[in-house]
Amino acid sequence: MAKFETKIKGDVFYFKYLEMAATVEEAKEQAAFVKSELSKPGIKKFLNDNSHIKTVAKPEVSEIWGELMEWVASNVDKNATITPNVTLKMQLNRLSKKAGTYPFLKAF
Repeated sequence: MAKFETKIKGDVFYFKYLEMAATVEEAKEQAAFVKSELSKPGIKKFLNDNSHIKTVAKPEVSEIWGELMEWVASNVDKNATITPNVTLKMQLNRLSKKAGTYPFLKAF
């Protein structure tokens, strides 16, 4: 089973995360994929759908996502993350604050 699904609609890259990365290597591969898609000409917005994720990431995996969030804030005009619960919303907003991207990256 794939761990994520993607779509491109107009200038939006949609990333639906189905299962949390279990290792740093897996998180790095997924982050590299997201960066490559967001770097395509015409992509200006990012919608990250984490609504299927039920657990928080391991600290070492969270670090990779924090780095990705920082990169996204510098390379995409608009972005948002959908979370399934308050705990994951708080984790993502904490990562965003740590990365200095909170004004641009918020979870809801």
